[in-house]
Parts: sequence; structure tokens; C-alpha cells
Amino acid sequence: MKFKLSIIALLLFFISGCENGEKKSTPSSTSAKTENNITIVTNTTESNKNDTKAKEAKQAETQKDTINNDYIELTLTNEQKLQLQKFEKGFKVENNDQAILFNFFATWCPPCKAEIPHLNNLQDKFRGKLKIISVLMEDKTKEEIEAFINRYKIKFDVTYGENNFNFAKSLGGVIGIPYMVLYKADGTYATHYVGLVPEEMLENDILKVIN
Repeated sequence: MKFKLSIIALLLFFISGCENGEKKSTPSSTSAKTENNITIVTNTTESNKNDTKAKEAKQAETQKDTINNDYIELTLTNEQKLQLQKFEKGFKVENNDQAILFNFFATWCPPCKAEIPHLNNLQDKFRGKLKIISVLMEDKTKEEIEAFINRYKIKFDVTYGENNFNFAKSLGGVIGIPYMVLYKADGTYATHYVGLVPEEMLENDILKVIN
């Protein structure tokens, strides 16, 4: 009888021990789940990083496209439009095959008035190879500008309107007038000038650009 009771007690001990063992193993299973969750979070974080990088690259590409496709439309006094497209090396002018000298000026500026005869000479000398385009940096009506053109016998094109100021901003701002920028026929920047410049100096630089 005692022997039977001992066997029963021993069986109960083993059964109780297995159950405890299984309960003790539960945290290990939970740990495994926790580890899996961490892995998933890590993978999600990596995925988010990749998504962020992709978005940043796309934004940078969009900004680059915006810069390289920055169109500016200038209005001439004869109401014709001059289409400019900004690119990395300068400005491409639509339907143009000549070098261009942009001259930023104002009607009240004495040096601007003083350079007009010299610009007329250069326009006559290099006609067909060079376009001189004056960009008015003040708010004037078309009639006022035409009166100024007639008074000073200007032989080159003049643009007016709000886009003149946008053009100046796209160049980084005009720091003083007269201010001139010379471009090759393909729109590539060549050089620029601040203030009154000798006609001989302009002519030498123009020759380098058109030859």
C-alpha cells in the first residue's frame, strides 16, 4: 500500500514539474515574439529611411528641373515677345542665333545715357552677329519709353514691364546700373560689366564671342 502511494506521489511530482516547465518556457516564447517585433520595426524604419531618401531625391530632381526650365518672357516696345529659358550656363533665347548683350538701364541714369552712342556703334558694326537688348529697370509706359528712344536715337531693342525685374532677379540681382551681360549665340554666359565701359573693351569681348 505504501509502495502504491509512493508511486502516485512520484507521478504527481513529474506532472507538476512539466507544467511549471511549460510555464517557464512562456517568457522565452514572448521574447521570441518581441525579437520578431523589433525586427519588423527595424525593417519598417529602414523602409521609411529609403522612402525619405527617394522623396528627397525626387524633390531635388524637381527643383533642378524647375531651375533648368525657368522661362522668362520679355516684352519689346514693338510688342514682340522675347522668350528666355534659364539653364546651367546661362540663358537660351528662343529663335536666336546671335550673341546677345543685355543692357540694364534707367532713363534717369546719366551713365546709361552716355553709353547709348557707343552701343549704337556696336550694334551697327556687328549687326547680324550681335543683338543689343536694353532692359529697362523702372516703371514706365510704352509711350514714355518710345519718347526716350526717339530722343536718344536708340538703334537697338528695348524691353519694358514687370518681367524685366524678374529677369534681373534670375541673374542674382542687378547691383548697379548700367549693368551689362554678354552671352554667346547658344546662350552660354561670357562676361558682365558694371558701370560705364569703354567701347573698345566691349568690342574686344564681342569679337571673342562671335568668332
